[in-house]
Amino acid sequence: MNYFKALGIIFGLLALLKPVYMHLLPWDENAFIEKFYSEKRPPWIVPVALFGLALIGLTWYLHFTLDVPNSIYITILFSLTAVKALTLLFDYGRFQKMVARMLRKDKGRDIVLIDIGASIIGLVILVITFQVY
Repeated sequence: MNYFKALGIIFGLLALLKPVYMHLLPWDENAFIEKFYSEKRPPWIVPVALFGLALIGLTWYLHFTLDVPNSIYITILFSLTAVKALTLLFDYGRFQKMVARMLRKDKGRDIVLIDIGASIIGLVILVITFQVY
C-alpha cells in the first residue's frame, strides 16, 4: 500500500469517526475537551504540533519525489491540518478562548457541529482515497 493511500485511509477514518468517539461513546467529552485545551498551554502541544508539521513536510517531500499519480489530492487535504498546528503553536490563547466559548454556549453544540463537519470531510477524504488509489 502506498503512503498516500495509507495516509488517506487513516486520516479519513479518524475524521469520519470523530463524532462517534467524541460524542456517542458514554463519557463527558466537554470536560475532556476543557481539560485537553486548558487555559495554560499543555506541554505536549508543542511536540505534537511540530510532529504534525513534520509529517506534512514529509508528505510534500514524498509527493515531489515519488511518482504517485493523484498524490496532490491527499497532500493538499492533509496539509490543511497545518492551520490548527500553527494556531496551537503561535496563537494558543485565542484558540483556547474560542474553544471555551463554544463549550459554554448551548452545552457545546458548536463543538458537535464542528465534529459533524469533520466527519463529512473524513468521508470525502475516504471517497477520494478509494477513487484515486
